[in-house]
Amino acid sequence: MKIFLRFFSCFLLLAIIISSNKLCAQSAFVPLGTITYNYLDRLEIKSGVFLTDIHTSVKPYRRDNIVNAIHQFDTIYPLVHFTDLDGKILEYLDNDNSEYIDSDTINSNNPLYYFYRTKADFYSVKSKDFMMRINPVIQFGIGADTFSNDGSRFINTRGVEARGWVSQKVAFYVYIGENQARYTKYVQNYTNKIGAVPGEGYYKNFKETGVDFLTTRGYIDFTAAKHINITFGRDKNFFGNGYRSLQLSDFSEDYLFLRFKTQIWKLEYTNVFADLTSDFLRGGDRLLPKKYAAFHHLSLNASKFLNVGLFEGVVFHRKDAFELQYLVPIIFYRGVEQGLGSPDNAFIGADLKINFLRAFSLYSQLMVDDMNITALRNGTGYWANKLGSQIGIKYIDAFTVENLDLQIEGNWIRPYTYTHYDSVSNFTHYNQPLAHPLGANFKEMIVIARFQPTANFWITAKWFDIMMGQDSLKGISSTTNFGGNIQLVATEPTVNSLYGNVIGQGVGTHLTIGELIFTYMLKHNFFIDAGLTYREAFSKVSRYNQGVFYWYASLRLNIPAKLMEF
Repeated sequence: MKIFLRFFSCFLLLAIIISSNKLCAQSAFVPLGTITYNYLDRLEIKSGVFLTDIHTSVKPYRRDNIVNAIHQFDTIYPLVHFTDLDGKILEYLDNDNSEYIDSDTINSNNPLYYFYRTKADFYSVKSKDFMMRINPVIQFGIGADTFSNDGSRFINTRGVEARGWVSQKVAFYVYIGENQARYTKYVQNYTNKIGAVPGEGYYKNFKETGVDFLTTRGYIDFTAAKHINITFGRDKNFFGNGYRSLQLSDFSEDYLFLRFKTQIWKLEYTNVFADLTSDFLRGGDRLLPKKYAAFHHLSLNASKFLNVGLFEGVVFHRKDAFELQYLVPIIFYRGVEQGLGSPDNAFIGADLKINFLRAFSLYSQLMVDDMNITALRNGTGYWANKLGSQIGIKYIDAFTVENLDLQIEGNWIRPYTYTHYDSVSNFTHYNQPLAHPLGANFKEMIVIARFQPTANFWITAKWFDIMMGQDSLKGISSTTNFGGNIQLVATEPTVNSLYGNVIGQGVGTHLTIGELIFTYMLKHNFFIDAGLTYREAFSKVSRYNQGVFYWYASLRLNIPAKLMEF
């Protein structure tokens, strides 16, 4: 019997909702990419204890859990050296999650009739059986690339988001945004290459070099038992504590998923079952090919300062069907995959976080696609040793400068990681990587400095130094596979070499990205941004060389800053 993932998920959810009469209060999630995540990292590190009800290696966070963490900080506030700005951060988090705050401090001093009765929300209503927050989503940005003469750069987004709950049992969230944009030249080239807007999906051409695309996401959420939370909808997930994720990131387009999250004792166990879009050629008015994925992540707060996690995942294809064996939430996917005949792309991984001295957070992540232990020990550079690793550190109030936070991160991914023997089960969705934006065959160093001198003003500087290998050489067939393009088929006959493979092989390319961003918050979640971006790719093959020097300014309301950092 063929089982469609979407139908299975819907029926499962409806059955649980109908059969349960004791569901707990529900919550929407804070969108990925917002300043809330930086704020909570900072407060957790300074407090010396992990966040209540939140394991930071799995994102997004529930809003009610954030409020619980705020109460935790209120309790220990006198015992820790929080700055005056940290108090403003707590106030921001209160206002941003006002549906769970029982205090007049969230109310606006100057409401506009029925609007902005709370400081954070355009329209809000709350009763015993119904709560809803409605906010406009707006971004108007303009910029210019001094190395290109094909017109100005711009982004124009208009939309709306709404969140709420019904009878304190079922929460909901919906986002709809209409977008027109003309990105820098390298983003245009990437869009044309993959047939999708990075981080988004389908698009129509707009004014020759621009794009027009629609963003829609939404989900419902409820608690089936005291410790088990279920979410069904279309959005993104992120596993890890770093700026990048090697396991599951928010780079690709939104996708349909069913997520179970179990929290008990010091454990959080997350299951994600996803309906993905396989590799395709751009075009409309047809059904795009499908594939599926299942992910498990187990997080343990092993002590007051140490968190460890385990990850496993599998990407697979069945014609119009989901593999039922992968629906078992507590099972080793590699064992199941081998029992099926090893037709699918299975992964395992681990992550680690150590907070210490109330100033530092050391984190790491490992991703294993395939591994031959003997070849690894011998150091032969065997092509099928497909591994990725990450290590990073966060430093809060760096060098005793209040409100200056630093982050340094390194990422290394070997050639052919995330690939498969067919072009369907690679680690992609809508022609975009599900993990790191660069795919594989690279090493990357990231340095980020964030300075917040006042409650409403941020200065952010970022530097990316990347050495990567391109997948084709001048004069050699474009099908030569050096392991960077994870959409290419990777088998012994198709890889460039069985042994001697190293990171950066192929057309060695040095990529440097620098950013300086100034942000001012006029009103809650209403930002003015101004920034400079420098990007240069240098290679021995001239066609891979590219330079960008880009300035921009924008107004955005209730929308995270979207930066193209790849």
